[in-house]
Amino acid sequence: MKPLIYVIDDEADYLQLVRYVFGEFLPEYTVLSFPGGEAMLNSLETDLKRPALLLLDLHMPGMSGLQTLGQLKTRADWKLIPVVMVTSATSEGEIQACYQAGANSCLVKPMSILSMTKLFKQVCAYWVNTSGSVIP
Repeated sequence: MKPLIYVIDDEADYLQLVRYVFGEFLPEYTVLSFPGGEAMLNSLETDLKRPALLLLDLHMPGMSGLQTLGQLKTRADWKLIPVVMVTSATSEGEIQACYQAGANSCLVKPMSILSMTKLFKQVCAYWVNTSGSVIP
């Protein structure tokens, strides 16, 4: 069974690009995308299969990435899921806030197919294939 990756971002064009990159260049993963934190949390409540990794946008309307991360970290059965915050902002304060809220990593959002493919290969190799093997 292929590892499941959740991608949470309010930008439909970005989600489409992410799905394309995973489909073409990282077919060893299954990707589910969500337009916001609420939809993703609802899926975690009802789906039996847990994602191996969350790629979570920091800036979203409604429930922000930080608020979504806070909700994830309050549940014992969810808090070990690796969360990589992805943002177009590079403010040191925002990045620090992500780590303080429990993010496993914080990365600048790649906007090209090449940079996205390279970054997501590295992220998945580490968080899914290496670290994921020690998470129950």
